[in-house]
Amino acid sequence: MRYSISFFLIFFIFSFIQTINSESRDQESFVEDSSYLFNSIEKHRFFSADFEQSTLKDKKKRYVEGKIIAHRSGLFKISYHEPLNEIIFSDGKDLYRLDSELEQINIQPLEELLSETPIGLFTLSLEKIKELFIIDNCKKNKTNYSCLLTSKNEESFIKWITIGIKNSFFDSFKYLDTFDQTVSLKFKNVSLSNIPFEEFKLIIPEGTDIVRHKGNVK
Repeated sequence: MRYSISFFLIFFIFSFIQTINSESRDQESFVEDSSYLFNSIEKHRFFSADFEQSTLKDKKKRYVEGKIIAHRSGLFKISYHEPLNEIIFSDGKDLYRLDSELEQINIQPLEELLSETPIGLFTLSLEKIKELFIIDNCKKNKTNYSCLLTSKNEESFIKWITIGIKNSFFDSFKYLDTFDQTVSLKFKNVSLSNIPFEEFKLIIPEGTDIVRHKGNVK
């Protein structure tokens, strides 16, 4: 998905406390307190993972794989493999989209992009996430947990996002965007270990056209 930040990419998740409805214990899944989600978000200071992403629109589905590294300071780098060969990078101030095929990099102010895209779940504070989303429908199913986040801003890029957690790690995202695309991400090889900050650097190949934008570009 070349023209929108398909991620995540990005905000998330849980240290489970108590059941809201004790009678549902005999069911396969039951409603949970959202505290597990909040505790998990606090633990995700660093995040790295490989991912598989599918985008569904008008009954047509596209697949792409990639890798994400993120830090809650606002730093992140998402590298898409074939067929996109695209890198989306943030230094905490500006957003860079490097298109190797076009030999072009677009640079724009980060501004509100973190609050309007899934990557914010990896990079925004817990307090900010609570400001942006209504959090409900948290459920447990064996070792899996999930919560539904609905944007409070009607003009947000994300209409809703479901976050899946397994063993306290972000395991999956599924969200609906303003293009009526349903995007699903499955994370693999997840790690919350410290990431050397030199790994967040973006190397721009010589001869790449640089295009700067003054505001957000959807």
